[in-house]
Amino acid sequence: MKLLKYPLAGHNKRIEVMVTIEQWLVMVDCGGHVNVWSQKRFVDAAFHGAQLKDMKVEFQFQIDWDHGETDRDIVFLDGDSETLFLGTEHRVMCYRFWQDSQKRNLEYVCRCDSPSTVNDVKYDGMSGVLFVLLGNKNGILLFQADTLDNVGTIELPDPCTPVTCVVDPMGQIFTVMCSDRSMLLYQFNVQGSYKLINKFPQYVQVHPLHYKISMPPQGDLLPVINSVKSTNSTALLDRNDNFKISTTLVSPPSAKCQVMKFAPVVYEKFNAKKNVTATYNLLATSGSNDGSVVVWNTKRVKPLFNAIQVSESPINDMAWSKDGLILFVISNDNTLYTFAFQNKDLGKALTQEQVDELRSKNKQLNPLPDPDHDNVPPREQGAVPPPSSTPVDNGTNTPAANSAMVKQENDKTLLPAPEAEPKKFGKKKLAPQTVTKTQSTSMEFNGPAYMVPKDLKRKSKQESTKEVNGTKKPKKDLEPMDFLDTGLILPNVTFSKVRLDTPKIRMNFEFSSYNNRNLILQVNNGLGNEQKPTIVTLISKAEEQERTLFQDFIPKFITMCSSGDFFWSCCSSDGIIYVYSDSGKRLLPPLCLGVPCSFLEACSNYLLCVTSTGQLYCWDVEFKKLLFPVNTVYPLLNPTLRYSDDILTRAENITMCAVTKNGIPLVTLSNGDGYMFDKDMETWLLITDGWWAYGSQYWDFTNTSHLNGKISQNNDDKRNKFWDSTDAEQLASTIKDDQTSIVNFMERKTNDELNRKNRIKNLQRFARTILMKEGFENMEEIVTLSHLENRLLVTLRLGENQEFSKVLVVYCIRLSELGYIDRLDDVLQWLYNDGNCDSAPLAGNSRRELLKGVLVACADIRHVQRVTTAYASALGMVDDSL
Repeated sequence: MKLLKYPLAGHNKRIEVMVTIEQWLVMVDCGGHVNVWSQKRFVDAAFHGAQLKDMKVEFQFQIDWDHGETDRDIVFLDGDSETLFLGTEHRVMCYRFWQDSQKRNLEYVCRCDSPSTVNDVKYDGMSGVLFVLLGNKNGILLFQADTLDNVGTIELPDPCTPVTCVVDPMGQIFTVMCSDRSMLLYQFNVQGSYKLINKFPQYVQVHPLHYKISMPPQGDLLPVINSVKSTNSTALLDRNDNFKISTTLVSPPSAKCQVMKFAPVVYEKFNAKKNVTATYNLLATSGSNDGSVVVWNTKRVKPLFNAIQVSESPINDMAWSKDGLILFVISNDNTLYTFAFQNKDLGKALTQEQVDELRSKNKQLNPLPDPDHDNVPPREQGAVPPPSSTPVDNGTNTPAANSAMVKQENDKTLLPAPEAEPKKFGKKKLAPQTVTKTQSTSMEFNGPAYMVPKDLKRKSKQESTKEVNGTKKPKKDLEPMDFLDTGLILPNVTFSKVRLDTPKIRMNFEFSSYNNRNLILQVNNGLGNEQKPTIVTLISKAEEQERTLFQDFIPKFITMCSSGDFFWSCCSSDGIIYVYSDSGKRLLPPLCLGVPCSFLEACSNYLLCVTSTGQLYCWDVEFKKLLFPVNTVYPLLNPTLRYSDDILTRAENITMCAVTKNGIPLVTLSNGDGYMFDKDMETWLLITDGWWAYGSQYWDFTNTSHLNGKISQNNDDKRNKFWDSTDAEQLASTIKDDQTSIVNFMERKTNDELNRKNRIKNLQRFARTILMKEGFENMEEIVTLSHLENRLLVTLRLGENQEFSKVLVVYCIRLSELGYIDRLDDVLQWLYNDGNCDSAPLAGNSRRELLKGVLVACADIRHVQRVTTAYASALGMVDDSL
């Protein structure tokens, strides 16, 4: 064995990852420089004394970062001869044909905005699946490596934050090591199906580090680093013996393993004395604090060799060559160590056929069924963060079972809440990336009550029961019960037109503000009375020791919490809201609403509450006043469409209720529709409609939460076929990629619901049938303009001024290309404002500048030049004498 120490001169950026692919050694530094070396050069230098000054990089290239990209520290690297996967803590990318400078192409796999992070990325070359482990989301995304399609999403239970993943060389299982010291073992397939095989609680000691772990090529041993079973040990679990410990490798006392790489070959050695041939594996380990490298033989208890303090700085990564004769080690000070072995040093390597035979002896798993695409994932509830800040997701999973109940004025009840749908096997979806959850833990909900006292006098129904198909309709009436005191019931709830589910009371829970993750509000519910009141505590974790900022005792049950920029709020089970400052000072007296709360959301200076009877309150906490009169969510639930005599039927679920930084309430329903409340018009406005998803050329189907904001680079995008203007296409792409856009967020919720109901697959059938019918030839362009017009008006009402300016230009270009000259003239006259384009700003911009931007964008479209030239002359942009 020879050891070559080679300082990587000229690299002022730290190298944390490297990988061996065929004859190449690929290294990427934190600045995004990809350097490809020939492994043979290092072997020649180690054995034959080649001059180190002659060492040079075979080829290199710089990663093409997006404009404005700030996080450029590459910490994940994997791939094969065709594709190279790279990742930062917030981005996962891939290079196609990375060895060819002419064909090399960068594609983004997924994005994860701060404070959510990508904890690990692993590529399973056998199955062609890419695993992306998300922190603060407790989720794992599964992508097909060839198409970059997201085929599955696994949600882990709290507090199982995934730290690292170990892939199987057989392409059947993968192991997740979590922050709560547990290990989860899953079976999977390339279609995205998965199944939890085993869970090992309290098994590993993990830290927030980027671990590099692999399995042996025959796939019979599962490594467990830093096992809690014994100090500083690596346990090898036997796959064929129900994952019991097969071998324990005791590391040096000061080392906690961070890197553990198996050699990609299996060795054998003949023992003449015992006349037996032993097969074994080699694995290299290194700790997180020292620069030692230990190579183990799995058939021995002692290391094969121990290079103690070979480096003065910790080891960042290790990689074996394909033939298992070279071990490359990179240290934190950018020094590359090459351990070059000869065949006699390690033993004889088995052929690939022999390794495949060893794999066939492992326990085989039954194939998984294909994913059930009709599976309905748990509905989720969240609050939209301020549009000016980067949207995030703290990874909590809050199913919103708040279903609406509607009733006619002269009747009893209508539309009860649907039962929660059971979880089925199949693909799951993560919470949307642009959602910041205000509920800190998974919540369960109580359905609304239908109970009335028996002595209630009721008017008998005169109308006979209608029949459907010869059978009587079953009626669900209010449930009469014996009450000690009829005052115990709330008539305003029992006979309300709208009834929403309310959160169940939890023993204790925590809530952290998305403005400051170091501030945590802890709620420990007591008995709901004076003998044992509820304790509400605000904890600061900004320092090494936790510090209590304030504490309050409340003789009631607390169900939900929320926080704004400068206040904290919580509500009790009987509908009383408490508002505190960061120091614990009461900002308002307790607000008594009279009925339980179903939603409590906050953003900036505003606090939003929706009661179980559907009443909507929005307060400006800074000025201590109601922002607009109390309203209701009743109009959103389509009561007239659902009404049928006095039969109880189902309404759409409210999947999200939120408030923006401007105090605008937002609501989404389970049918995909999204709404905003306009305080000036005092009515609900439609933001997104599933109909536009079917008919608009501008609708983006890739904008879904389970793809985690994936950037589609499909050149056959339906919209691109209709854009004659390059400027319009670029503007449309800019609008699409805006992760802080509220309208994008609402459209993402619509796509999620269409995916959940499996309705997107009907789009092609819809295009083939409806668009070919007589009278519907121009329907697609009409729906497109309707979609653009609505987005233009909504962004104006939401105060999204920059997005409004971009949509305005896109809309006018579209009108020009389609030949809607009168409508274009109408828009231009609106901007011109009868010549007063300088006196009345629009969307925070000068009307003159908006008009100029539209005229310049439409200047090259010949059949509207008569209209645009007239306005350009009026603004002095062209000379009338020409």
